[in-house]
Amino acid sequence: RPQTSICYNRHMLLLEGMLAWEQEDQDGAWSDFADEIAGLALTRFIDSGNGGLREFFEHDWTQHHSEKGRIMEPGHQFEWAWLLVRWGSLRNKGEAIAKAKRMFEIGEAHGICPRRKVAIMSLYDDFSMHDRLARFWPQTEWLKAAVRLASATEGEERHRYITSASRAVMAIQPLLETPVKGLWFDKWHVD
Repeated sequence: RPQTSICYNRHMLLLEGMLAWEQEDQDGAWSDFADEIAGLALTRFIDSGNGGLREFFEHDWTQHHSEKGRIMEPGHQFEWAWLLVRWGSLRNKGEAIAKAKRMFEIGEAHGICPRRKVAIMSLYDDFSMHDRLARFWPQTEWLKAAVRLASATEGEERHRYITSASRAVMAIQPLLETPVKGLWFDKWHVD
């Protein structure tokens, strides 16, 4: 049996594009495409047991049979949280927002390096750390998701997301401290 797998990354980018097109052309097919992709996320990409977003799948969208099937990336927990809060708010879908909050919680509670205070690359599905490398993009997804969730909540819950957004800004800062203005460090290894 070939060792092939599929990943949802293109679906994530396509959903973002469909939501943007929907704002510009309400009569187009964008809404239907966005709904289909969000439906896949809610029913296939997000683990029904622990609420985390898996990375690799078999061709029928079941969990990949190898160790890859156990991988969950904090940056994608945040990115999909941002997307599903956006989509769920537009469609009045409380389930999507609840699942987004859970993914954000997983990313924040388990995907932040305690020493460096940055989002790492990946976890296993038991939320133990898999790859402790920190890259620039997960920090920005953390910030985007925290701001989106703050805008969709109130009171103490909103304050919690605003505080998290501040922590995400602090995570980005060391990656911007370069000898050349306008550049950034993409990777921060654990050592």
